[in-house]
Amino acid sequence: MNRRYARHLPFIGAEDGNITIFSTLMTVLMLMLAGASVDFMRHEASRVRLQTTLDRAVLAAADLDQEQQPADVVADYVAKAGLADYLTGVHIDQNFHERVVTATAGADLDTMFIHIAGHDSLMAQALSTAEERIANVEISLVLDISGSMRWNDRMTNMKPAAKGFVEKVMTDNSGGVTTLNLIPFAGSVNPGDTMFEYLRGERPRIKGNNGWGNGDQDAPGGSLCNNNAENADEGAADPACGGDGTAPEGYFTAWTQAISNMVFYFDTDGDDIFDVAHKVEAFPEGASRDADDFLAAFVAFVIAQDPQLTDPGQFLGASVKGGTQKAAYFQVKGDENGPSYDLGPTKNRGRIPGDTFSYASIEQAHWTPFYTDPNEGLVQDVAEEAETIRVNMPSSCVEIPDSDFAATAMPGSRDYVPHFQHWAIDPEVMDWGWCPEDDTAIQYYSSDADHLMQFIEGIRMHDGTGAQYGMKYALSLLDPNTRDDVAYLIGQGLVDPAYLGRPIDWHDPETEKFIVVMTDGMVTDQIRPNDPRAPINGVEELLEQSNPDYHVQSTAGHNVQNLYAQCTLAQSLGVTVFTIAFETDDTAAEQMRLCASSDSHFFRVEGAEIIDAFDTIARQINNLRLIQ
Repeated sequence: MNRRYARHLPFIGAEDGNITIFSTLMTVLMLMLAGASVDFMRHEASRVRLQTTLDRAVLAAADLDQEQQPADVVADYVAKAGLADYLTGVHIDQNFHERVVTATAGADLDTMFIHIAGHDSLMAQALSTAEERIANVEISLVLDISGSMRWNDRMTNMKPAAKGFVEKVMTDNSGGVTTLNLIPFAGSVNPGDTMFEYLRGERPRIKGNNGWGNGDQDAPGGSLCNNNAENADEGAADPACGGDGTAPEGYFTAWTQAISNMVFYFDTDGDDIFDVAHKVEAFPEGASRDADDFLAAFVAFVIAQDPQLTDPGQFLGASVKGGTQKAAYFQVKGDENGPSYDLGPTKNRGRIPGDTFSYASIEQAHWTPFYTDPNEGLVQDVAEEAETIRVNMPSSCVEIPDSDFAATAMPGSRDYVPHFQHWAIDPEVMDWGWCPEDDTAIQYYSSDADHLMQFIEGIRMHDGTGAQYGMKYALSLLDPNTRDDVAYLIGQGLVDPAYLGRPIDWHDPETEKFIVVMTDGMVTDQIRPNDPRAPINGVEELLEQSNPDYHVQSTAGHNVQNLYAQCTLAQSLGVTVFTIAFETDDTAAEQMRLCASSDSHFFRVEGAEIIDAFDTIARQINNLRLIQ
């Protein structure tokens, strides 16, 4: 280089200041990076706070039990967090069973450092959506109504507990998605008259019902003529005994004490099984004790009061109650045994499916001419009548064989559970029968909480403890193969058409199935009278009869194994089983514990604790049916 030129560039060869420039540039860059981190951290902290608040707000707003307007709930949550100015929108999608809440929020955050790079603010945004919908729920509630429930106020405590359960699971929001089968059980379970016919149950015919006297067919010497202690009048009329074949006049035996009330039974659907009954009570002490004296007036009167009764042939028979003598039923339509009691309904206490009238309100002289005997026009050939007139029974239970407990289908037996009482009855709180009467039959696929609670309130106890039958029906009514049965019930007007297609498939992702079983005792033997059609079975407990004639159809231990078979099937199919042992001994409690889905689904309670048990189960069901 020319030295003269170099003199004009004094620093061209110096290098000691370069590091200072580099350091300055790097320092500025690091400060910008550190500052940006601070800005971004502030931004993220604001965004997280906004998002968290929004998440809580939409979850609360989506709650179907939330009574406030969803938008107001979101706004209130955000305002209380001090973020009201940042809420930008709330969108609600809602129907009867579902609510979806979406909320957005945004905030401009002034930057402290990256504004150097031209970014004066950062936008913190949040979007949150919450959904709550009620899944389809199918519940079978199985209630013990055995005679032991009368002890220690058990029934008194059970009724409000069960009604509270119904009220909690059948809310305003559950209509259309939650159905409940209510299954009362005593010695057996009554599917009801309609389902009895559908299940092909065969009722005994009237000829078998109308035995002589008290139905004892084992008279000395094997002849009815020798059974004079019970049926001298009938035997004397029998040509085989030397009589002239003339049946005794009238349908009723004179009552030994003053009559207190009578119940008259009518058939409105042509199956010879009563579905309407009207009571006449408040008989004066001096009234005749032979019901034949006022039968015509009373029947004509009650027919005139009921628009359902249009044909004299609808009248079937009547039961009588008075004093300490047990109520007895007397057949009129198709009667062949004269004034001897028959096997049939004796609903002189508790609820009746009809109205109640006072003796004094019936002007007998006026109404008697309006009576028409229901036997007019009937075929008089006894053999033919036996094929057309069936026993007028108050209950409709079918037998369930062992093979049915290995499956979940509805019972398919054609056999009828006889009408009888084994242990002592308390007529103040119990109705007669091992099989609950038709007014205590299964209530199917209901979403009507008021109806179910009224039904529970009116339940009366019956004889025996057949929890295995209750469990069998409970599971069958959750089986999707029962859809044809439901369609039939809909056609009969017993189930809302909205539930066509139920039960829903097993393991359906949007369906929860539950069984709740309550009992106060061990599963019992299954008892059956050897002469199931003997009229005495309708008025005398088997153990009280002078010559008890019955057998054990299946032992308690065998019945417990059938119960466990159904419990195991239920759990394998995804059904949650809750059980309640109510004031039971250890053996009965263990039966319920082993049936439950787990120990946490089993409750052993005393007294009013049953209310808490049902309440806890209802809350668990409500929680499990929510999908978010």
